[in-house]
Amino acid sequence: MPNVKHGEDTHDTQAAHVLSDKDVRHFLRKYYYIANEPALDKEYGDLFTEDGVFIMGNQKATGRDAIRALRKKAWEEVPNRDHDMVKAFSHGNHDDDTELMILGTATWTYHEGHQNVGDWAAHVKLEKGEDGKVECSYYQIIMDHSVHSKKPEHANKPAEKEKSK
Repeated sequence: MPNVKHGEDTHDTQAAHVLSDKDVRHFLRKYYYIANEPALDKEYGDLFTEDGVFIMGNQKATGRDAIRALRKKAWEEVPNRDHDMVKAFSHGNHDDDTELMILGTATWTYHEGHQNVGDWAAHVKLEKGEDGKVECSYYQIIMDHSVHSKKPEHANKPAEKEKSK
């Protein structure tokens, strides 16, 4: 995995708790790197447990194959995306980084070429094996999906050249 900015800063300097588990920090960097790469559907599914759950809006996928299929459909609709994790908070026990709330921003680029930027959050549950391997058992994206319906102002206006005719 190349050096990437996604998830490099996995602690919240405003909060009392810093994610202490290096395996979880590594997993999150890997997760958001893979999430931003359209050709990595298999690898994305492999980030989840066999019975992992992925929820995006009103769509829910259970199991690696279903998660891969939902991801593939999402890439067809938005061909370029860039997610940046801004903050991660552990949920509950501060000695356990396996249930998290993550805040981030994303830039989506559409087939027409325009971009939208928005905030997102995710409720994430991770499982860590004795070997240190981390897998996601639950991932729910929380965001205002209307950001995808926003078009640039010029999208519905005739070109200047046509206006002057």
